[in-house]
This record gives sequence, C-alpha cells and structure tokens, in this order.
Amino acid sequence: MLGVKRLEKRQEASRSSEIEGCATMMQHSSNWTKLEPGVNTTDADKAPTYSLQSEAGDFECSVSGLRWVCKEKISFQYHFCSWGGHMERVESRQYMPAGPVIDVAVTAGQLSEMHLPHWVCIDDIPDKFAVLHLDDCGDFVEEVREVTASHVKLNELTYFPKAVVMKMGPPVKISCNVLLYYKPNTPFLKLHVFVIPNDPALQRKVDKQELCYGYEKITKPRPDEYLKMHHGFSLTADTDSAEIQPKKITLRYNGQDSNFYEVYIENPKGCFNLKLQYALSKKYEPVYEPVWTCKLQKDDHPKSGYGEGPRSSRGVTGVTTVDKHCE
Repeated sequence: MLGVKRLEKRQEASRSSEIEGCATMMQHSSNWTKLEPGVNTTDADKAPTYSLQSEAGDFECSVSGLRWVCKEKISFQYHFCSWGGHMERVESRQYMPAGPVIDVAVTAGQLSEMHLPHWVCIDDIPDKFAVLHLDDCGDFVEEVREVTASHVKLNELTYFPKAVVMKMGPPVKISCNVLLYYKPNTPFLKLHVFVIPNDPALQRKVDKQELCYGYEKITKPRPDEYLKMHHGFSLTADTDSAEIQPKKITLRYNGQDSNFYEVYIENPKGCFNLKLQYALSKKYEPVYEPVWTCKLQKDDHPKSGYGEGPRSSRGVTGVTTVDKHCE
C-alpha cells in the first residue's frame, strides 16, 4: 500500500483562519469553466450516466464537481457508485470515505489532469488524504500530492471507479446535505429529514427509497458549514404541535443506510422553522448550537397538513412497516 505523502502544514493556525478555511469550500473555483453534462437515465434501476465533452482547457462538471484539464478535444462519461459494497475493504486498510465514488470512462481524446471532489474540511488534516482505485483485479491506494479545500488531484489517470479517502482518526468536519420529504394526502404533516454527506449515489438511493414509500421531496438549501462526524444532532420545530423522533441522531456514514428524523405536525398554520443543532458541552446541561435552519410554508407541502387526523394514525412507524419491494 502506498503511504500518504505529507503535505506542507498550513502557516495560519488561528481560530479565525480555521473558520475562514471551512467556510470557503469552493475556493479558486473561478479558475475552472463549469460545463453542464448530458444525462442518460434510460434504466431506472441503474445510476444515470453523465456525458461531457470539451476543447482544451480547465473545466468542472456542474453536477459532480469533477474537474479535468486537457490539451485537446476530449469526450468522457461517468457515473456515481455506491460506497456500500466497498466499506469493509476500505476500513480494513484503516481508511474512511472522504468523497463520492466516481467511475470515469474516456471515449475520445486524453485527459492531462483529473481532480476528484471531497467533502472534508481540510484545515487540520491536509496530510491524511489518499485516492482509492477500485480495480476489478484488486484495489490500490494512490498517494496524494495536491489537496485543495474541495478537491484532490489524481496522479494516476486510471479509468475505473475511484474516490478520495482519508486515514481514520479523530472525528472530522464534512460537507453535508439535508434531505426533506413529506407524505402527501394526510390530514397532518409528516416529514422525513435526512442528514447525509455530499454523496450523490447515497442521495439517489434515499430519493428512490422515499419515492417508493410514497413521499415527495421538498428542496431546501443545504447547511452552509461543515458538520462534525460522530457528533449528536437534534432537530427542532418552532411550533407547539410538532412531534419529532428520535431525539438525537449521530452523524455517521456507512455508504448505504441513513438514519432520519420523523416529524409530525397537526394543522401547521402559516410557516414554521426547522432547526438542526448539535451539543457543544455535556458537563452539566448540553449547550446547543444551530448549524442549519429552514423555513417551511404551505406551498412546500401542498398535498398534506390541512385537517384533523386521528392520533392513532400518527404513530412512528419508520421504514420497517413498508413493503419489502421498496428496500
């Protein structure tokens, strides 16, 4: 196994520079020309394939954040893969996922550089990254020489699934999405709220699962800051009739399954706010710090939440009561 080459330590170690570094997730993005990919979704059971072509230059895919440099006209395709089948092998090497698994296939021309997106705040850990290449003949780990706030530069331009990983250690901060879904045609409002890393394959899995369960998606902005792994987060709503379970969820990632909050609100009137927060101290009583807030209005859930529903119909059931074909 190739070791991870130590990068030069950052000169600024103050608290203010940490905050600035975490907040600027896409620094230097102006140097890259963003392109919109073509999408092929002919098979509902398979991940969509994204197609891109460009002349010579420096480019970034607007969907995945994948970056490439070429000196001639080039065409390539890629799709996202699940971490689920690779977690055991990754953990056996003492690594953890730090970005989505992307399978790239060049169809014309040649890439000069490729930069894979990652979801980790790098302020304290720029020297722990590597790239895992998932070859059919056996995985191998590539050393990393260049890391930015959002990407890792590849040295080996292989064309099979690959992803950014990092050495296991203390909990790190990662970029996350909050996914919201509501159940239509109910007299009360029922929500599922997921907190996941910026992994498009996992998001697609959750979208498909919730659609199968009969839920519809509510699109809201993601958290604007990194969230700390292995920390407990709570979700609250500023309306008296809200019931939310569980009380706390610990942010973990296994590449396959995601825990979620169930929210029940009888007769939501007007708008209300959802707030995600985590505990800063447990010495006496937890002190909670908000990390994400969103406002929900009636037009966010137009098909539910407008009548009296029997309390017996609102029990927290979770996914275990859903038909097996949705799994």
